[in-house]
Amino acid sequence: MAGVACLLVGSIGQLTQYLVTPVLGGDAAAADQIREVAAHLPEMRLALWLDLPVILVIPAVLYVGAVAGRSRLAATGTVLAFLTSLGASVLVAGDALYYEAALRADQAGVVALVAAYQANGLVSGLLVAYLLGHAVGFILLGIALARARAVPVWAGVALCVSPVAEIAGHASGTSALAAAGYALLVVAFGACAAALVRKGLAGVSTGAGSPVASTAFTAS
Repeated sequence: MAGVACLLVGSIGQLTQYLVTPVLGGDAAAADQIREVAAHLPEMRLALWLDLPVILVIPAVLYVGAVAGRSRLAATGTVLAFLTSLGASVLVAGDALYYEAALRADQAGVVALVAAYQANGLVSGLLVAYLLGHAVGFILLGIALARARAVPVWAGVALCVSPVAEIAGHASGTSALAAAGYALLVVAFGACAAALVRKGLAGVSTGAGSPVASTAFTAS
């Protein structure tokens, strides 16, 4: 149940947050970010709330790894994607910074502050690590899922393509491409959630109170 919640709520929340947020992608200047947020404050408030389900994508990676099974490929992909995604819990704080900056009267001062935040070494390092680990980790997990036949092959392919489309869309300023990347993640995570449900139901059907277990106990 926890895995299904993380996979579905996290991925759908991330897609919705991207469609709602007024924060500009790419390497937009601090002044442009603040100006855009100030012009769309209601949308930014909603985006802040949607940052909460986005964080569920972090533990969701562990459940994808569990579905992918025991292999070096799955283990490597899980470790890369999970560890580097931990930085997202710090990166989402930037949304709150942009929102608060847009409310301040001293725009010259807040623009300098936001610019310093964007140029901060820790923030930049976490962002680069997240993007690289996120991309490589999801591609490895997608291949592991397809090879293990834990989910349909198209779901594994969707997971492989998702980070590539997302990053390319952000870098090029093509919102439709980035949105497609997030949508592919919903598809892949949805397939993994379905696999978890099937595995859980299979476990229940062979539980202590089931005919299969009872017959085995009687025979012994």
